[in-house]
Parts: sequence; C-alpha cells; structure tokens
Amino acid sequence: MLAVGAVLCTVALLSAAQSPQASAPSNQPPPEATALILGRVVDASSGRPIAGAIVTLRGSVALPEFTGPGPTSTPRAMTNASGQFVFRKLLNGAFMLTASKPGYADGAYGKRRPEGSPAPLKLEPGERAGDVVIPLWRYGSIAGTVTDEAGEPLIGVSVRAFQSRYAAGHRRLIETDFASTDDRGIYRFDSLIPGSYVVAFVSHEASLPTQVVEATRSPAAPGDAAAQALRRETAALGGPMGSPGSPFAMQVGGVVRQINFSAPVPPPGAETGATFIYPTLFYPAAPSAARAALITIASGQERENVDFSLQPIRASRVSGTVVGPDGPVANVALRLVQASGDFQNDLETAVTITGAAGEFTLLGVPAGQYVIKVVRAPGPTTPAPQPQMTQIQVGNSTVFSSSAPASIPGPPPVPDDPTLFAETAVSVADADVSGLVVPLQRGGRLTGRVEFEGARERPDAKTMVRIFIMPERADALSGVNAFLFNPSGHPDGSGAFKTYGLPAGKYLLRVNVPGGGWILKSITNEGRDISDTPIDVKNGDVANVVVTFTDRPTKLEGMAHTADGSADPDALVVVFPQDSGGWTDFGASPRRMRSVRTQKNGAYSLSGLPPGDYYVAAIKDEGQWQDPQVLEELARVASPIRLSDGESKTQDLKTTGGGR
Repeated sequence: MLAVGAVLCTVALLSAAQSPQASAPSNQPPPEATALILGRVVDASSGRPIAGAIVTLRGSVALPEFTGPGPTSTPRAMTNASGQFVFRKLLNGAFMLTASKPGYADGAYGKRRPEGSPAPLKLEPGERAGDVVIPLWRYGSIAGTVTDEAGEPLIGVSVRAFQSRYAAGHRRLIETDFASTDDRGIYRFDSLIPGSYVVAFVSHEASLPTQVVEATRSPAAPGDAAAQALRRETAALGGPMGSPGSPFAMQVGGVVRQINFSAPVPPPGAETGATFIYPTLFYPAAPSAARAALITIASGQERENVDFSLQPIRASRVSGTVVGPDGPVANVALRLVQASGDFQNDLETAVTITGAAGEFTLLGVPAGQYVIKVVRAPGPTTPAPQPQMTQIQVGNSTVFSSSAPASIPGPPPVPDDPTLFAETAVSVADADVSGLVVPLQRGGRLTGRVEFEGARERPDAKTMVRIFIMPERADALSGVNAFLFNPSGHPDGSGAFKTYGLPAGKYLLRVNVPGGGWILKSITNEGRDISDTPIDVKNGDVANVVVTFTDRPTKLEGMAHTADGSADPDALVVVFPQDSGGWTDFGASPRRMRSVRTQKNGAYSLSGLPPGDYYVAAIKDEGQWQDPQVLEELARVASPIRLSDGESKTQDLKTTGGGR
C-alpha cells in the first residue's frame, strides 16, 4: 500500500473547457467525490521507480476539485522520489492516465509496449484504486559514420531511420527520425523508441528555378494569385527555402526532415560530361529496403558503428514540360519516386518545381523505373480568419499578444476549380531523358447528400456545414504532396455536399459525427454500401453518394477470461470483418477494424460498429494484429458474431496468444 502522505502532487491548469456540471443549475446536492487513485511510474525494463515524471488524468466525468464557475483544468501530478503519484477527490467514471518524462517514450496505464493500447481505469463511487502502475520506455539510439569512396567523412549529409509497420494491411516503412552528419561524418539518432529499424542514407536532390527561390524570400501580395500558388507549391515540397546549396525542411508522416538543394557530389570522374552521385543506400550496403538489415533497439540501448561507405554511380537528368488543359503549367511541384518502391514507402528520388513556361529538370537520377507524380489543387475560396495581434508595453519591454478572431465562420465552400494531377512513368538508363511531356488530368469529385434516420431532431444548418466529408486513401499511402490541401468537403444547409477533386486511386470516405446523439450508419452509392469498400476514382466524378446518420448505435460488450476462468484485466479485444477482403485497403482509420483494452474486472465494451458479420477475440500480445497473416490465425479461434442495426450484443471471450 502506498503512503499517501509521501506523495507529491502538482496540479497544473492547462485547458479551458467549461464543465457542463458546473454551468447547469441544480437543486440537488452534488455527488460526494471520495474516489482516489494511487500509482507509480516505473521503468518498463528494470521496474525501477521514475521520479519527476508528469502524470496526466483525463476522465469521462467532471472532477469537482477542478471545476467551478470559471475554466476547468486538466489535472496533472509529478511523481516523487519513489515514482509515486496521487489524485484525490474524484467522482466515479472511466479515466485515462498518461505519463511523460524527457528521455522516455510516453507511457499510459495499461500499455505493455511503447506503441501499445492504453486501458481505461474505471472507478466506482468512493473507490480507492491503489498501486496503479504506468511503465515508461527509455529512448534508444543508433549512431555511425558516413564516408566517401576514399574513406573521408561526408559532412552535413542526411541519414534517416524507418520503422517497419502495418498500415491498411500492407507493410510500410514509416520514417521516424532523421539526423545530419557533423564535421567528423558522424550521425546519431537519440530518441528512438524500442523496436526494429531500417537506417538509410537517402540521395535526394532538389532543383528549383530562379524565380521560385526569389519568390520564397518575400511574402506574396494578397492579390497576387500566381505568387500565392507558387508559395503553396513550395510549401508542399518543404518551404521555407533559402538559396541553392542550402537545406530546407520537409514534413513527412509527422517527421520534419532536411533536404539539400545539392546533395553531396563525388569528385569528377574520367568520363567527360558524365554526372555521378552517391545513391540511396540502406544499411549495411543494400540498394533497396527489401535487402536492408533490421536493427533492433531495446529500451535504453545504444547501437553504434552503423556505418555507410558510399560509392559513386552515374546519374542522369530528366527534363520536360508539365502541360494542363490550357497549356504549360508554371509553378507546380513534381516528385520522382520509384515505380515499385519497397514496402510502398513512396520515397522521393528527386523533387522540383516547374518554371514560368512549365519546364522542369530533375537532377541526379540513377538508372531505374520511376513515376513522376504531380498534384495541383485549387486554393480555398476565402482565406481563413487571422488572429488579432496586440502590442502591449510592459515596463521596458514590448509584448505581442495573439488572440483568436472575434467570430469564426463556417468552413469555406469547396471551389469549383478542378484538381489536376499526373502520374507519368519514365525509364532512365545511362543517358539524360529530355523532352518529356507530363500531362495533367482532372481529378474526380464525390458528390451527394447527408441524411438522418431516427427520432432525434435533425441538426440545424449551422451544425450541418461543420460535418466534414473526408476522402482517405484506401491503402493508407499518403506520402508528402499527396494532397496540397485539406481534401474535405462539407454539406450545405440542405445536406448536399461535394469534395475537392481527387487524384486517381481508391478512396474511403471518413465522416465526423455532428453530435447530438447521431452516429454514422452507412455510406452508399447507387444502393451499394461503400462505408468500408474503396471507391475507385479514375473515370471522373462519382455522384449520388448518400451519407446516413442514425441515433441507434450498435454495442458489443462482454468479459475476457484467462485459461483458468478468471477475469483478464490485461487483454486486448480485437474485432475484424469475417470477409477477408476487408483485411487490406481499409485506410488509416478503419471502422470495422477495432480494438479496446479490457478494464480491471476483465470487461470490455465497443459501440458504433457498423452492422455486419465480425470475428471478435481477446489476445494477450497485441503485436501487429492487423497483419493479414495474424488475422487468418485469429479467425480460427475467434468468436463469430453478427450485429444488426441498433443491436446490443454480449460476447464473453477466452484470451488467446494473439498478435506477433
């Protein structure tokens, strides 16, 4: 039992969300808040206590100690020397506990691995939950050197770390970190969560026309549509940018990385007029990710001597013109990617932006098969409201304060201008490729209406326009520059909607709920349910899409038991379709692939699953359970269920070994 008096609890006011209980008048006395959480934050590997960790508590009910007539707060506590923390005066309800400390990956109650699922902590009235343990995993590191063919260090070159993960049923390389070499040619990744990594030196050159570089040095005038379009394209490639020869930042998958305008160049070879580059290389010396070595890092492990010795190869230039329906297209971004990238990582070989006459040149391209990808989307019809800046003199200092606009209008209407895109194949051998024409095509839109089935009052027009209709790539392969805009449509006051134009591909529609007790029931097209069936956008617009909301959600609940029949508080309950066709290409946020951690009494609950036939299983090791091979194994031991519209069903489970 923890000693409450020995626990240091520091509460910080963070958010400003008005509590419904605080604002609603009532003649009844408020419920007595006597529940308590006592816990520890520990090192996941050694079990040793971690002092100075910040624990955050979020709950589904109000916390009386932190509510009142003014803003409420998110309670936080700092652990003492024994790693202990306490939260007092809590109401009953379900709570989520997370913890963080510099040098560690964030942890949460219920997690068994850094990227695992947290578990809710449910408290009964007056309950004292003791010895709640939150594990943290210490960051690991990978370090090495990058040298040229003469063994000399290469300075300021970029090295990247990737993790192999499953997304939409496909194995992907997800970039997690980047590092640059210092004056000794040494690089180091110092914030790696435990796991397996692929490390690569990535050859990447950016070629930009002079007017592009000049345009990015000064802001565009509000009425200068061409300059604003140019800045939008350069932002898609990374922006803000400097002069040729300097690096700029690019965000990919949540990671900001540097790309050089001029990659490291080998010394001139004997062959006159030839261009040589250092090609992309995966550790230890593989030209592709499929042949790379996996480097496994445990909690706190430091891996050194992951070295690269680069050898030059001949490279070519690819040049041509981008042409739209009205002729050459200026100031549009191009990306050159391998035609069949390993793990579908969509890694660029070169990037550029077209010049004033639509001309472009891609530098440093090794022999191989490639695709030039272009997406040009229209800008918003109305600019977003800007925050108000206030200058205040405080003593001898000038303080600038930013405040939100006085009124935030609804989202701007989707423009009528088309989205233009291209995916042009190009083969590169041992010579430059010139005169290439990249034709832009018009992307197809999705149009339709929103409907409501149920007894509740239909949302008003103001609420309706804040329902977002969001197309999502079914293969979950977005890649930088996949969209240069927020591709969301929204209904008007009558419920009619349209999306931006979309590049050719297979998409799923994702829709946020309008609140008021409504949930998404189905998405149909010409009577066919496409809620989780990809729509192939390749032959123009797709009309008559109907998004239906209902106020009768499904519910699946039950208990997970261990082999001896006792309640299992540490299981992960997974739900997936019985039709194996739904095990791939289900996007990044699937509706029919769901998981939830059991509570301390072994209970689980899932609501809002679309009607249909499912498998449900409780597993011990969640691993990468969305791997289709793992799902095939789970299907043999899982319980089959069928959920109808608005149905509540109870299904008890026996925990099995589970994912890998």
